[in-house]
Amino acid sequence: MTEMAARLTRPIRGLSRAGTIAAVLGLLVLVAGALVFARAYTLRDSVLPGVTVGGVDVGGLSRADAQAAVQSRLAARLAEPVRIQVGEQSFSVRPDRIWALDARATEERAFNAGRDSTLSRLGALAAPFAVEHQVEPVLELRPAEIARLEKTLRQITSRPVGAELSMKGREVLVRPSTPGTTVQVEPLLEALRTAGLTGTGQIVARVEPVQPMITTQEAEAVAQQARTVIAAPVAIRFKGREVGALGPHKLARLVRFERTAGAYEVMLDREGLQQALMPMMKAKLRDPVDATFKVVGDRVRVVRSRPGTTLAPVKAQEAVLAAALQPGVRTAGVTLTVLPATFTTKAAKAMGIREKISTFTTDMGESSANRIWNVHLLGDYLNGTIIKSGQTFSYNKEVGPRTVERGFREGQMIFGGVLIPSIGGGVCQTATTVFNAAFEAGLPIKTRYNHSFYISHYPVGRDATVSWGGPDLVFRNDLKNAILVKVSYTNTTFTVSFYGTKQRRRVEATTSTPTNYTQPQLQYAVDPSAPPNSVRTAAGGGPGFDVNVHRKVFQDGKLLREDNFFTRYVPQNPTAIYGPGKTPPGPYFYLPSSG
Repeated sequence: MTEMAARLTRPIRGLSRAGTIAAVLGLLVLVAGALVFARAYTLRDSVLPGVTVGGVDVGGLSRADAQAAVQSRLAARLAEPVRIQVGEQSFSVRPDRIWALDARATEERAFNAGRDSTLSRLGALAAPFAVEHQVEPVLELRPAEIARLEKTLRQITSRPVGAELSMKGREVLVRPSTPGTTVQVEPLLEALRTAGLTGTGQIVARVEPVQPMITTQEAEAVAQQARTVIAAPVAIRFKGREVGALGPHKLARLVRFERTAGAYEVMLDREGLQQALMPMMKAKLRDPVDATFKVVGDRVRVVRSRPGTTLAPVKAQEAVLAAALQPGVRTAGVTLTVLPATFTTKAAKAMGIREKISTFTTDMGESSANRIWNVHLLGDYLNGTIIKSGQTFSYNKEVGPRTVERGFREGQMIFGGVLIPSIGGGVCQTATTVFNAAFEAGLPIKTRYNHSFYISHYPVGRDATVSWGGPDLVFRNDLKNAILVKVSYTNTTFTVSFYGTKQRRRVEATTSTPTNYTQPQLQYAVDPSAPPNSVRTAAGGGPGFDVNVHRKVFQDGKLLREDNFFTRYVPQNPTAIYGPGKTPPGPYFYLPSSG
């Protein structure tokens, strides 16, 4: 036995002891490599051993099984409500309402764990015990649910309330501030996420105090300034001479507390201060004078504007406040500043109103004193109207309602071919004249209505009727310059002239021969204001007919526009007018009640 052992322990012939060890180790490496290779091949489509996702072991699982394990186990955990304690109140939230679990992306992350390098992959495959890799699941925040969480937190925490200042007569009031509380959302979300993944049923939110923007102490300091402001009168001086004073009561009415950059500041109401100082400065002030246009023959010249003077409001505010905050002598010096005209000379000249570009005159015909009054009043409303380049003119909008309160008297209007009493009668005289001035200027007419029947003192087919709330006359100034409307009148004529800049524009107009004559026929009407069972007849007049006015407008010798103004006049029928209680023998219409 001893000899046999000796033989076994003798080195193999031709090999040293070191060589033997190396051969054995090499053999072991080959075997280990083969095992690692075999294991790697086996796990080529599986998660490496030792990988966990949120505490769920998915090592060695196929990708599909790993995804299923993540979906079933983690989703179940995240679906469990977590109670959140906020001070003395609490509420529950399901983590999966805040985060959406992306099982596929999570499985992808788990599969790649330990595969970032060849060395780490070999370590995971070769170790007798798997190297642990903890993988965070892929969770996507839901913004809408976070907004709901924030709303809930606002409801159970308190908003800080800053101190407030106000005046009650000469008393300065301070409403104290109160601190609030808040919960930082980011740390809470992280805690809620951890609780959902670990199955923790309750977490405590950290409630932090929130200081108000303006504390009671800060407000009291400003209140003391306000008390100084109203403690005594402030004398007002202009050019070294005292012109008046603001007493404590008036100062108290002017005190304002403005919030700037999270703090209160004592101010004086600028507009109220200006109103208080203006009586003291009345003799020193001058009103501005707007530029005007003066017509001389067919030409127009601009009457220059003049600036006025007024109190410099900002400087007055600063001076009075600075004086009121002084403990000693309280005197404020005020200054004047230029008050520009609303309509300056430059603006007037820029309108290009230089010469007459069109004019038209209509005869009054037979007119009552009231009608003449109304026509003159309407002319006054129209006179001086400026129509800017590109602006649309509306007769009704420019003149406004024709009412007794605005100075109009009772005249007549056409209704159903019958002349009836109406406040503002005579308005169509002015509308017709304006229409023809615009017609002769070659302006585009947007809206125009003719009278029901032909009125002989108006040009055929070129009359215009308007009514408040009804028909209107509308045209546009397509010239490069503004138009000034000037009106002149007598008891027998009414003239409208347009002034601007001539633009080599020419108007050609032709009036067709009247056609389709229709003769007057008796018609019937009921007048609710007439005596009961009465009948009277309103005389008729001329026949009805159709006529067309064709206009061509040329500019620089080229045709600019061509348009037609078709007019259909109805016959001026005699009308049998019945009072209440008596029925006309034929078709009839109702006249407006004069009551």
